[in-house]
Amino acid sequence: MESDTTNPGSDDAYRSPPKESHNLRRRIELKDEILEDLEAFGLTRVEAKTYVTLLSFEEATISMLARSMGLHVPQLYGILEKLEQKGFVIEQPGRPRVYRAVEPKLVLNRILQDTIKRGRRLVKELSEVKKKAHKLVVPPIWVIKGGRNIADTARDIIERAEIDILLSTNHVLLNSLLKPLNKAKERGVQVFVSLFPLKVSSHLVEKATNVGRVRLSRRGDFILIADSSTCLYVQHALFSVLKVKGYALLTEEPSLVDLFMHNFINRWTSSQPINDNLNLRELPRTYTCHRLALMDIKHLLEEGFDVRIEIDGFDTENGSKRRITGIAKEVVMDPEEGIYNVLVEADNGEFVRAGGIDAYLEDLAARTIKILTVENKSKT
Repeated sequence: MESDTTNPGSDDAYRSPPKESHNLRRRIELKDEILEDLEAFGLTRVEAKTYVTLLSFEEATISMLARSMGLHVPQLYGILEKLEQKGFVIEQPGRPRVYRAVEPKLVLNRILQDTIKRGRRLVKELSEVKKKAHKLVVPPIWVIKGGRNIADTARDIIERAEIDILLSTNHVLLNSLLKPLNKAKERGVQVFVSLFPLKVSSHLVEKATNVGRVRLSRRGDFILIADSSTCLYVQHALFSVLKVKGYALLTEEPSLVDLFMHNFINRWTSSQPINDNLNLRELPRTYTCHRLALMDIKHLLEEGFDVRIEIDGFDTENGSKRRITGIAKEVVMDPEEGIYNVLVEADNGEFVRAGGIDAYLEDLAARTIKILTVENKSKT
């Protein structure tokens, strides 16, 4: 017979067990949703059932739990031990042992905080692994299926952009990309948005102009190019009014990125400008898309400005890296001949003609073009 008195010096002191209710033999109703959510926090299904059952008592002996759950006492010993290890249950030593469920808010908040810390550590460590990843000799074309995956991939590309973003999109996808585009702008990334169709709400156009330079076109394909090195493409025919169907193509293959960039530029030059003037207060501005840089330089020259630029690239004769700084003297843009270049009077007095990254007739193949300063000729 168990005694009501305890011996303070003994962990095996006897005490009166919690009084058992006549309702103990009635099973606790357990909702599948609750059990599934607890499983997401690292419990097995039977551990989740035991924890919820224990919560229905202020405290309980193992025999009380066994009767309530319809289990044998030996089955519960291992389950309760696991729950203790995971922080969901505490045990009061004695005869009989008494168990109490930890307050849900306390245990779940602790797990959430641990998960957040573990997630941050994982992101950091896995990012380091990704940086050292081996690439195929021939850059692949990836097929991205599903509207959600396409939107997530687009956001990831925008978040990794460092210099410029070219985006041709409809109003639905633009809305889902505004947040990362705003952050890109805050990082100093230039954003060029070709928005279609022409009839877009003034409210959305205003949002678009807040993140970059905007033009409206009648229609177009979804094209997202970051730093002239990564491109995500969805053909217009795969668009739906409500969502993106089918698939997108993702590539880093230079010739394909250049092809899609050519498509974007053609759309851009034939579209209706909304706020397409370079903001001189935001100088210096860097471009990886040399044709957009040439368009801005040409416009400034025609407006009577002296335009000082810096070009990083490669010497077309020997392939060595080369950087020049000087004054832009002339811009050639000949679509029929496919010639797009700028003549620069370098600081050392040399005249250098620079084209895009694939230039071979010019002296310099530009990787980036930076507009440094602009001065009105009338003041010089």
